[in-house]
Amino acid sequence: MGFKEINLKDFADELGINYFEVKEKQRLIEHIIRLRTNHGISQSNLAQMVGVSQSRISQIESGISTSKISFDVIFHILNVMGFNCEVRLKKMA
Repeated sequence: MGFKEINLKDFADELGINYFEVKEKQRLIEHIIRLRTNHGISQSNLAQMVGVSQSRISQIESGISTSKISFDVIFHILNVMGFNCEVRLKKMA
């Protein structure tokens, strides 16, 4: 049996994961990492600010199970870091 080439969107669909949701969460998590490191905030410090464990921040930043991390959690982290989050609608091409 040979290997079947599959793109990420199709792979996500097969797993029952919303590809576009995961991509947006990953984009926001990249912002969190960049902001945290640029401001010299350790994962432990951020965890204290947010009220979670350092291992939870590490898990979020690693991208493991991104589909299971809620936007509420991501928005809360960004809010604690001094950023207001807003959702915009954009018609898909």
